[in-house]
Amino acid sequence: MSNPDRDEPAEDDVFREAVRRTAYFLWEQAGRPHGRHQEYYLQALEQHRRNRKYDDWLKDDPDGNRD
Repeated sequence: MSNPDRDEPAEDDVFREAVRRTAYFLWEQAGRPHGRHQEYYLQALEQHRRNRKYDDWLKDDPDGNRD
């Protein structure tokens, strides 16, 4: 559910699927540790949120020229 008071854009199905795939990749790379799926999901979620925030920043001011 979207929160209008937050600076982050809504997380749609495409975003959530990308997070899920990244989490699965990270989990596999770590040797598929039992019982740690949530840890990898949260890591992937944070990674995707940071990337999206950075991409939005670049769209707003790609040259770093802030007035």
